[in-house]
Amino acid sequence: MLSMFSKRQAPEKPGPNNRIEPKSTRGRNDNVTPLKMPPKVEGDGARAMARPEVERLKMFENAPNSGQYLYHLASDIRSFTRAETESAVVKCTPVEVQRVARLLAKLKGRYLAQVVDLGSLKRASIGELDIGELRRAREMAEEVERGLNALREAIERGDLPLDGVKSEYP
Repeated sequence: MLSMFSKRQAPEKPGPNNRIEPKSTRGRNDNVTPLKMPPKVEGDGARAMARPEVERLKMFENAPNSGQYLYHLASDIRSFTRAETESAVVKCTPVEVQRVARLLAKLKGRYLAQVVDLGSLKRASIGELDIGELRRAREMAEEVERGLNALREAIERGDLPLDGVKSEYP
């Protein structure tokens, strides 16, 4: 969508003034393309061509302001995300999302059980191994929770259609 702000330029047409034609093709490679020469410019146009900053500024005549750019960038990101999600996720059903939610509940339960286990009277001291296991359980639960939140957001935005569920988005 951001391409709407750039000017399209017509391709340069070959002509007698902007090509160097070989005088003889004998002994030359036929796959070699002749060099293009810049067109001859005379008068006031020569001064304009001498200043490259003028040409550079002409490129930005149709440039958007930052608000327009950010608006179209957000739209592009939504379109790209929706297209990539549809190509990466073959199908998604409510049952699969519920399985992820149940997996998250199990991981959180295991993490809390390990925390409570650290406080039990059976233990005399806490070692690095115990803390490592606790950290791993917490990280696993947090990662699955982030994944479930990403699924929910994708469903809410309409990026991930659910099979068997009517979409609110056209």
